[in-house]
Amino acid sequence: MVVVPSTLDAVTVHAEGALCTRLAAVPSDNGRLPNQVRINGLPLGLRTGSLRAAVLKGPQGLRVQDIRPVYDVRLPPETDLPAEQRALEEARERLNTLSSELTRVRNEVATLQKLKPSFPPRPKDEPHEPRESALTAILSLAGFLDSELAALNTRQLELERQQREAAEEVELRRRRLEEGSSAVRGQRAQLYRAAIITLSEVGPAEEAAQLALEYAVSGARWVPGYDLRMPRTLDGGTLRMRASIIQRTGEDWSNVRLALSTANLERRAEVPELKALRIGRRQPPPALSGWREPPPGLDELFVGYRSAQIMMPRPPEPSVEQEVRVLAASAEEPMPQGAAPPPKPMPSSPARMRASQSMPSVPAPAPVLTAESATGSFRAGGPPPPPRAPAPGAAPAAPKKTSSNLMKRRAVADEAPMEMLEEAPDELEDMDGYGYAAADLGGGGGGGPADTHDRPTGLEPAVDLLDYGRLELAGADQRVGQRGRLQPQSEDKSRELMMLLGVHVHVDVFALVARYEETADSIHHAAPPTRWSLPLRYSTPHFDYRFDVETRVDVPSDGVWHTAPVFSAPVGLSAEYVCVPSMEPRAFRTVKVENRTPHALLAGPVDITLGDEFLMTSPLPTLAPGATQRLGLGVEESIKVSRNTRFDEASSGVFGGSNVLTHHVSVELANRTSQRVTVEVLERVPAVPSAAEKDIKVDETEVRPVWSKRALLPGETPVEGERMWKVTLQPGEAQTLNATWAVRIPSSKMLVGGNRRT
Repeated sequence: MVVVPSTLDAVTVHAEGALCTRLAAVPSDNGRLPNQVRINGLPLGLRTGSLRAAVLKGPQGLRVQDIRPVYDVRLPPETDLPAEQRALEEARERLNTLSSELTRVRNEVATLQKLKPSFPPRPKDEPHEPRESALTAILSLAGFLDSELAALNTRQLELERQQREAAEEVELRRRRLEEGSSAVRGQRAQLYRAAIITLSEVGPAEEAAQLALEYAVSGARWVPGYDLRMPRTLDGGTLRMRASIIQRTGEDWSNVRLALSTANLERRAEVPELKALRIGRRQPPPALSGWREPPPGLDELFVGYRSAQIMMPRPPEPSVEQEVRVLAASAEEPMPQGAAPPPKPMPSSPARMRASQSMPSVPAPAPVLTAESATGSFRAGGPPPPPRAPAPGAAPAAPKKTSSNLMKRRAVADEAPMEMLEEAPDELEDMDGYGYAAADLGGGGGGGPADTHDRPTGLEPAVDLLDYGRLELAGADQRVGQRGRLQPQSEDKSRELMMLLGVHVHVDVFALVARYEETADSIHHAAPPTRWSLPLRYSTPHFDYRFDVETRVDVPSDGVWHTAPVFSAPVGLSAEYVCVPSMEPRAFRTVKVENRTPHALLAGPVDITLGDEFLMTSPLPTLAPGATQRLGLGVEESIKVSRNTRFDEASSGVFGGSNVLTHHVSVELANRTSQRVTVEVLERVPAVPSAAEKDIKVDETEVRPVWSKRALLPGETPVEGERMWKVTLQPGEAQTLNATWAVRIPSSKMLVGGNRRT
């Protein structure tokens, strides 16, 4: 097997996860290409089901026949350890040394504090008179304790200070190591993934072949962003799309071709297979390519294996009757005084548990059904039941007096304990008297099928049986009907495969994989790069798109947001000013962005720069091709706005049966900028509810210049009764806008909140 180097060439970042493509060159040895190659250095989070390989360049007929993922443990020399890892190990060693020294000093202080002067006990016959005390010895002991404790306390304070500093140093080194790239080896033994690729046999090849390896990893995501640059005159500009990428996949993306996709990496995108509808005589469905039914007589291959297991000596297992008799005898025997009660034997099966719980105390137990009598084998004492009659057209039954059939019947009897009879009755419905499965009897010798009218003539493989990469061959220890057959691999066994093939170092694979999964999931809890950054599902709920980055980029695996330019979007930019004098007498700068690209612009933040000065960050909604949206650029102080109103109330009608509420609005605009501007002035006329149209009427009597209803952009909320003046002002020009409307209501009524509506 030849180990070939590979380089990461392209990465497609999805909404969650990434699809990586590696290129490897397979050299030719004496004009021939190797049959198997190994590619090392793959990330630990490689998804096994996503591994694909293809031949990009090579001789005619060269194909990839098989690809298998394995594990790779790297043990580089001591000199290749990163400086951060060595510094962390030195800091931990110093902390352990200081902690040991501090513990020793504290023990010495505690021992010295227990030293106290003691006096011998006074005899009973001694007269109670004062003793002569050894004052010199007591003073010497006190002086020794004071000097020693003073030195030890000083040493203890110094060690506590050094311990705190060492703990802070360890925490600092640990954080620096965590903040670094996860692709840099940070431990002694690092676990990687590898791929073994099997190539087809080809003739002589003079030049090397090129392979492409594709795999999916988790721990990566991206969000869009934009950069809008406009001159101060607001008469044009450029919009560039950028992407903020974060990844903790375990490998650095260095000089790769990057693509960004809004699709979900977990979603299957296979083309469905549509079945044809035919009118006429029914025809059997065509056989699927690559699928073959199991050969007939497959279970007969395991007869010798089961016979060998039966002939092996095994310790006899006590029957239920023996256990019950032992329990009854132990209950009748008197227990010696002071002796511990004998341990109660544990029942070895649910049947024995129920038998022991229902056992009478004194009388003998009733006959118990054994496993042999339940299965109907020869050891039950009775003759075997007659074989079932074969169906019409079936093969004749094989003779049953051969040694192979006898061994098979005994093997089945051993495989069918009482737990199977009581806990899995559904599995025995298709079993005959000898323990044969009805489906298995049709394939080999031992009898014909019981009923073949309702059974299909051929096997219809399920979808799982066509996924050859996740099939496994059942062993001889499996039950009848599964031995030697391919079956879908259980999902619980994915972690068990980590201990296979090529791992000869004591490495805690489960801990490393769990640590990687925790590290990869940490990117989902990372804060967005800006305030207006939105997940891709919010901006593309009904479609998916892919963006190709113009240049090759570098994205390290450090869990930090990195910005990469995507492309320059050709958009139409037109500056306008919007003013709502009734809410605020100010003019706001806006720019209309028209998407002239053939693809959608996703929702995200846009950084706006006027000239050489950064202005602000605004949210940009999703723009479909050809759509137009409005961006706010803040207040324009050079456009002056003032609004004046007047209100008149009068009676009308022959008998004064109605009141006329007249509103006069005057808006003055002055352009103090150095260029021509277009201002949209918005006003609102009172709207009459549909239920009060007979009593209330609104007439727009005089409007100069004429206004119109405002055309809404996609995503804007309509406002009832909204009117708009669109005015163009030259530099230094001022203009006055007038509007008058009258509200007519019955004289006996009044508007809620007052009759004035300006």
